[in-house]
Amino acid sequence: MLINVPVDDMERGLAFYQAFLGMPLARSLSYEISYHAPVSSDGILVTVNKRRFPGESVTIYFHVTDLDAVLKKIVEFGGEVTAGPYDLPLPKQIKPEFQEQFRDSPFYRGDAGDSMGRGASVADADGNRFGLVEFSEWAHATFRLGEYATPVTADQLVDQSIALNRKVPPPTEIFQE
Repeated sequence: MLINVPVDDMERGLAFYQAFLGMPLARSLSYEISYHAPVSSDGILVTVNKRRFPGESVTIYFHVTDLDAVLKKIVEFGGEVTAGPYDLPLPKQIKPEFQEQFRDSPFYRGDAGDSMGRGASVADADGNRFGLVEFSEWAHATFRLGEYATPVTADQLVDQSIALNRKVPPPTEIFQE
């Protein structure tokens, strides 16, 4: 999962999120000016980049294994594809250097390709915007996807089952005394 934070002033935004997270953010491999850092050991990454349009807000990007199939489902259930699908290429100017440095990464599982994968921006039936990314196979270890993912634990499933079976009053009554 990626959490993208758009900022108006990159220097100020970068300083804020580095202080907030307590770690430096690294320059991202994108054509836009963007920085990133892991925020958990299970593959959640925060990115900070220049706001691209007025009103752009924090966007969560979910990994999917079949972008085209998920986009069809989103439309089928009343959502909308607002941009994409689009390629997420590695910039040609830094690709050779990145591919060489990637070999030293603890996440290295094979040569990096020409692209991080494919993405799309979508909205659900209520207009809530989020993004989807189908990462290239070589990026799965970095983002803890596929065989590298940590599955939901048995305790989490039990807790969810309890929550699903809980007798909860209707929303209009839940906070009445």
